[in-house]
Amino acid sequence: MTAYQNFEQVQAFARIDGALMAALWVASFACFIGNFSYPLLGTVGFFIGGASLVYNTLRLKNFRDHVLEGIISFRKAFSYSLLTYLYASLLFAVGQYVYFQFIDNGFLVSRYTAIMSMDEFKQMMSVYGMTASDMQMVIGNLTQLRPIEIVFQFFTMNVLMGVFITPPVALIMKRTRKRFQH
Repeated sequence: MTAYQNFEQVQAFARIDGALMAALWVASFACFIGNFSYPLLGTVGFFIGGASLVYNTLRLKNFRDHVLEGIISFRKAFSYSLLTYLYASLLFAVGQYVYFQFIDNGFLVSRYTAIMSMDEFKQMMSVYGMTASDMQMVIGNLTQLRPIEIVFQFFTMNVLMGVFITPPVALIMKRTRKRFQH
């Protein structure tokens, strides 16, 4: 197989797994939003988000063992994992944009504003040296963000997460020779 065909193969499988990982992230985000009404959903969303990290590792293992017959270089494992995060981040950004542009209508900002207005929160923030005017500035900044700006911040965080998580995963999953089979 040529280098180009290898890259095409990695890219094709990463697209599929990225789409599935994005679905996990959308479910986690939906649980996060639902957390404001049903607190148990926050825990569910946290576990779904964490499971997506394990999912990426398991899919890389599956790609190595079933598609590449048990052998994968660090470079190919790194490319596969990073592309999976990139595709997941892109699709998740589309889902978030739809939410913030057409569904949210200020719900999330109003919830954060309500939380920041609570006496307990104000006391906690004063411990960290934030004043009431600092919190009002934060609230004002939140209300000024456009949906695309919010989505871009999430997208950047997700890609950076992928950049930091990918090297150790690729290192763990790389295999230069087949394991002994009975």
